[in-house]
Amino acid sequence: MKFSPRYECTFVLNDAATAALIDSASSRFAGPTRSDISDLYYDAAEWQRPIKAKSVDKEIFRVRRVDHAWNVFLEQQKRDKQTTTLRRTVAASNDLKRLESDVVDKTWDGKWFHKNIVKQTLQPSLNIQFDRLALDATSIEGPIRLTVDQNIHCRMHSELVDPVNVATIQLPMHLVRMKYFVSLPAIFKSLIYEFALLPQRTSVYRQCVLHRPIDQCAAIYRSPSSTETMSAEPLSAATVSDSQGATCQFG
Repeated sequence: MKFSPRYECTFVLNDAATAALIDSASSRFAGPTRSDISDLYYDAAEWQRPIKAKSVDKEIFRVRRVDHAWNVFLEQQKRDKQTTTLRRTVAASNDLKRLESDVVDKTWDGKWFHKNIVKQTLQPSLNIQFDRLALDATSIEGPIRLTVDQNIHCRMHSELVDPVNVATIQLPMHLVRMKYFVSLPAIFKSLIYEFALLPQRTSVYRQCVLHRPIDQCAAIYRSPSSTETMSAEPLSAATVSDSQGATCQFG
């Protein structure tokens, strides 16, 4: 299934700002839904990524599991300067073994995902887990959605063989996304004004990649074509301070 391109504003908030925003938004949306999400991202073995941090997540492939369900989602997400496009297929957990083969089964619904994995020589790389609170509403231009991702943890896929003795990296932040299809709805404008949210691109995946220690995951930070390491995007004091600064992403 391919979804229509949509706009996303993404904000990075601290504990106090997130709690206040949820309290304010809850009265304007339908009842919230809560989910436990686990994403497994695929990437090249040598992590041939541009050194520029903003290019990290322009195209990603991941397997998403929601609430420990048996079925998972095979997803491809593409970003440009304006919008985000998502392609998704449902698959059973036991079908994930197919992704370990270099031979693509053309009768499988997930063949497009498997084909990209094989063609681009992608491998399981990063596992990200977080709790998501979602609020939905309808505007004159269509459905809108507000999501809050909290308790974000990440680890290398290779570390899953010993999850007890290898600690995860926890991000000291919460990510809030405002999702819409045409123009920024009034309800979102009100929240942005109320909490003085400021625009800057980011994502859960990008933050997890950039916060990995270099000695644990040097390939993530290093481009094969350069000896320079890709610098992380440190969170400024204003971003996570009590001033409720934030980042906003379109795309």
